[in-house]
Amino acid sequence: MYKIANIDKFGRISIPKKMRKMLGLDETSTVYIEDRKHELIIRPMHKKTSDAVKKISEMELPVEDWETMEYEIKSGALDE
Repeated sequence: MYKIANIDKFGRISIPKKMRKMLGLDETSTVYIEDRKHELIIRPMHKKTSDAVKKISEMELPVEDWETMEYEIKSGALDE
């Protein structure tokens, strides 16, 4: 997915809502910005485990609980 964004007079770039939601970003999020040979690389910095757990829970995986999920991952049941 890509979008074109403008830089405002304060140097800010607005990340489109759909991308923020997909990446789990909100107004409290921190991002890592790197200059690589005149390209900007912007990556989310997820500090809290709860962020990852929240994203996994929103995936609506076909398992009933964490133990079942762990078993199915180890047994390869979720490989597609």
